[in-house]
Amino acid sequence: MTVRKAAARFRWRERAEAWDRHLDRLYEAGWVEERRKAAESDARILGAAVGKLAQRLGTLDAQSMSVGDFIRLLDVAMRHRRVLFGDPGATIAVTGPGGNPLAVQLAEFAQMPAEQRRARIGELAAAVQRRTKALDGNDDEDDDDGLPDPGADEDDTSQ
Repeated sequence: MTVRKAAARFRWRERAEAWDRHLDRLYEAGWVEERRKAAESDARILGAAVGKLAQRLGTLDAQSMSVGDFIRLLDVAMRHRRVLFGDPGATIAVTGPGGNPLAVQLAEFAQMPAEQRRARIGELAAAVQRRTKALDGNDDEDDDDGLPDPGADEDDTSQ
């Protein structure tokens, strides 16, 4: 059996991709926790700073501080608060070459004949099933799920 056939039969590429996605999720989860801790620390510092600012507002000498200084001080505090707690006016968009990748795929899908769309949905469902099994560790090579092997040669019966 050649390496290519063995790789296809045992779905090495899918397994490696699933492992890579798993490691990516672990890495991202670690950074999410670090960002959470940093945000909590920043919130405490910001809270203390805003508290001190609020205490000082009553005793500020209007003659010693310009309106611009006061506005700048308030702007800095509020900007940090928005960064820390989220800016309701912020918009995040995910795009790719040629626009939104999902919209491009949907447009291509809509142009397919009905039979081709059904076949494509079947392929996608089979790929999702294989990937789910790989993630769960239930993708034994002896497990015959009745799905065609995506890398196997249909007319090659020699092993």
